Amino acid sequence: MSGKIAIFMFSIIMAGGAMLPGRAKAEEPVSVGNAFIAAFDKKDQAGMANIIKSRAAEVPEEVKGMVDYAISPDANPQEQDFLFNIAGTMAQMYSKNTGDERLLAAVRSSYQNVIDKRKGAGGGDSKEILDKIKGDLVALGNGEWHVSVIRIDAEGALDVEIDVKESSGGELTPQIQRSKTEEAKKIVAKHLPKMKKGKLVWTSAGVGLKTAFLE
Repeated sequence: MSGKIAIFMFSIIMAGGAMLPGRAKAEEPVSVGNAFIAAFDKKDQAGMANIIKSRAAEVPEEVKGMVDYAISPDANPQEQDFLFNIAGTMAQMYSKNTGDERLLAAVRSSYQNVIDKRKGAGGGDSKEILDKIKGDLVALGNGEWHVSVIRIDAEGALDVEIDVKESSGGELTPQIQRSKTEEAKKIVAKHLPKMKKGKLVWTSAGVGLKTAFLE
């Protein structure tokens, strides 16, 4: 899910479903977050400033919604960076407009916590490390495995989901050997030696096959 979609989805929730399919768009105004992103994409500084000034009362709650999603387990590092960039820009303009710097301080503090957790889990460039783990896991599966999810969640735990080809088990459900799970854990340990939390989950056609927990 892209950052823009993430913003759109939580904005729908906060707007009470006013923008859901089948509902007239005229029922509710566009959320301040979506309006700001539209101006942000156009690099419309005047438009962004006007949105923050004219809808200042809505900004804190919208920014809080962005941060809440960004620190949730559902957000990957790319989404987190995008959301904090938008939230931080909104908070900075809000601070300049109102003189209240508490919102900006809260956004900065939350983002620093996320960065610290990433570094503690295995270094500054988490995407590159996760890509290496993904490649090694696919190789370990001999073409039968596809890594559908790999991320470090907001709590600093590794979350990996591996789809196994249904055909790899012949007429029976594919079996994941214990030796394979141990090798998979060793791959994680090689690239993320400090990672002590998380799990690897194997599934096939929506059926759970095995779960290996990191220790």
